[in-house]
Formats: sequence, structure tokens, C-alpha cells
Amino acid sequence: MKENIENRIYNFFINSKDFNGIPLRQISEEFEVDYETFIDMVKELVNERKVSIQSSSNPHIIGIRHYPIDSQIKILDDAKVINIESMEYEGVSFSYENTEYPICLYPSQEKLESNRDCIEYGYACYSKALALGDPQLKPIFFDIDVLDRYFNDPRFDFNFEDYSGNISCIHDDLYNPLVRNEDNVLIQSFGIGFDNQKNRVAVVYLRYLHNLTAEHQIYWKNKEKKQKCTILTEYFHNTIEGNWTFSQSIFSAFLLELKCLNELSYLIYNTHLFHETFEGEKRPKEFTFFFIPTIKNYNDFILLLDKLISENLNKTFFEGKLDLFILREENGIHIKEKKGTLALLEEWLTSIFKIKGEGSISDIIKPFKNIRKERQKPAHKVTKNAYDLNLIEKQKEIIGEAYESMRQLRHIFHLHPKGKKYKLPDYIDNIKIISL
Repeated sequence: MKENIENRIYNFFINSKDFNGIPLRQISEEFEVDYETFIDMVKELVNERKVSIQSSSNPHIIGIRHYPIDSQIKILDDAKVINIESMEYEGVSFSYENTEYPICLYPSQEKLESNRDCIEYGYACYSKALALGDPQLKPIFFDIDVLDRYFNDPRFDFNFEDYSGNISCIHDDLYNPLVRNEDNVLIQSFGIGFDNQKNRVAVVYLRYLHNLTAEHQIYWKNKEKKQKCTILTEYFHNTIEGNWTFSQSIFSAFLLELKCLNELSYLIYNTHLFHETFEGEKRPKEFTFFFIPTIKNYNDFILLLDKLISENLNKTFFEGKLDLFILREENGIHIKEKKGTLALLEEWLTSIFKIKGEGSISDIIKPFKNIRKERQKPAHKVTKNAYDLNLIEKQKEIIGEAYESMRQLRHIFHLHPKGKKYKLPDYIDNIKIISL
């Protein structure tokens, strides 16, 4: 009987498409064995390292880890007192176990490693790991540049915000993938972590790597980190514990300030200060930290940031408030030139608002001007691309200063008598900004 039970558990797992276990009570009923007697038989199989159990809100997968044998035995003993309850809903009667943590049975990893032929998985190393009983939510860490292949290929839909994202290939109107079959991949979720030197790494749970083709599993395998790494706390809380967090990256915090500032300007002056706020699907995917710190990626980011700020400023906002042109003399000829958007913003703010204590309007606008100036370097000369780790901190510094300036502008507008009617998001001044 024990051998038959062992074989049933083994065959159920290897024939399952999603590496599932068989419910304890279901197999007890199949073999028509008294429930408590059946549990004692399972305990023997657990002690013999032939069977393993999972008990959780979702025991149908091997979740985060395998339990120690003594913990499994205790869980099985406790299961003897779990009752079956019945209820009726709209004329349909059904029974269920009165427990939040039902139990499913699996072949042990020792059993799988010594008996299972995984030739069907070929070079799909992560699929093979699941087939041999590795936990589905086991985090695997990778060099962050593993993502760049998908980020820079327009045939892939690459979504990333704050600390998590997903990847899939794009399909045409007939739902045919734009890539060859070997590249038709899906990463349902990936997150951010850190190695022991605090460098960013990518993290993907084993189950999501299973959705990669064998060719891409090999690619990811070659990017695996060997040293100890940790998951970003917010990603762990959201994906494993199911607790939503309101932490944001500096990039999302910047866009929130931009949105509020634009709404304030419209409330006060009936004109938007900026053309766009880049919310939701309008957010450029490149508005995040770069996955490879190269001069090209840095220059592209500076160009984008300038488009979000100086090129995004609405000149119409300043009509009737300032002269939009400046006259200069050249060789006795008076030339009329348009003022730049940042010059207009600084001039207008200086004329209507005085800062008490240290600082000035010029100090607030300075980070925006620095971005504009930084943009001019690649615009007027050919620069050789290069890999430079220092660009990581440089990007952090630039976006941090831009965020602080945007926040101060929002404070200024909110001080306006009409602006005080605007209800800010409750958390805007207490956002926990994640350091990535």
C-alpha cells in the first residue's frame, strides 16, 4: 500500500504541467483508507525521504521552501483533527476542509533526483530545476545587464516601474509574434535586488524563468550571480507577502510632483505650466535607471529628462505675464530673440515670489539649467561610447536634484491663495523614496 501511495504521488507530480502536488485528503479517499491511518502512512514516507508535503494557503505548488522533516511530521499530526464541512450555495452542495492551510503531497527531491528522467527539458535548465522539485518562488539573481537585451529591442514589450516589471514579445494584428519562436518569451515578473557590494541585480522567481524558451534560459543562466544577493524589501513584500507598499522610485516621485504642479498651475492660472505630465502609459520606458552604465545610455537619459522639463514647459503659460522676447544689438542691428523656457520660468517666479532666508529662485532653477547644459555636450560633438560605473551615481545625483527642484516649485504654487484649495495626495510629502 505504501509503495502504491508513493507511486501515485510521484506520477501525479511528473504528469502535472505546472509541477503540482496532490491533495492529502483526495489521495486518502482514492485509496479508501481511513484518514488518520493514511496520514500515519504518509508520515512513514516522509521519514523515509520519499515524500514531501506543502501546507500553506496555496499548497498546490512548492512555494518558497521545503519544510524540515520534523515540521512536516507535526503538520501531518495536526491535520488529523481537521474536519470536513459542507455548505450549500444556490442549490449546489459542496464540502471543504475547515482549515486555512490545506496539505498537498509531493515526491521528495531525493526521490525525483534518483528516479526522474529530465531529458524532455533539454537545455531548459530552470524548467528542469522545477521538475526536480525546486521551490517555484525561489529567487534567482542575475547581473542587471541581463535586462538590456529586451529593453533595447522594440520587438519586446518591456515594462518597468519603480522596482518591478515584466517582459513579453510583441505580436502583430493577427497575433503572430514579431520574433522567431526561439525568442517568444515571457517574464511575468522580475524585480530588483542587490549583491554584497550594493550593486543592483535583477531577480526572477524560478517559476517565471520556466516560461523562457530553452535558448533564453541558457542566456539567463550565463548571467546568474554567484555571490549572495538580497531582494529589495518592497518587491519581496508585494510578491511574496502580498502587502502593498507605497514606496516609490525617485523617477515616479518626480512625475508625481510634475503632475501636481501642473494641476496647481491650471487651478490658479487656468493654464498648464507643462504640456504633458507623462502619466500611466505615456510614461517613457526609458525614464528609469539605466541597466548598463554607458555614456550613450547616460546621454539618452539626459536628453529625455530635458524633454520632460525645459522642452515640456508651456510658453503659452507666460503670455501676458512677461515679454517673451529679448532684444539684442548686433552690428547696429536690433535682433528679436525668443527667450528660453527656463529663462521665462526663472524671470516670472522671481517677479512674483520672494524666498525668505537662504536660497533663491535661481537656486531652484539651477538643476534644470544644468540638465539643459549637460544635454548640449553630445548634441554638438561626437562622443565615443564607453562603460563607466561612475555614471550610476551621476544619474542618481541629477535626478535627485531635479526632483527636489520640482518639489520646491510645487510648494511655491501651493502657497498661492487659490492653490490652497488644491488637495494634495496625502502621502506626497511623506513618500518613502527607494534608493536603487
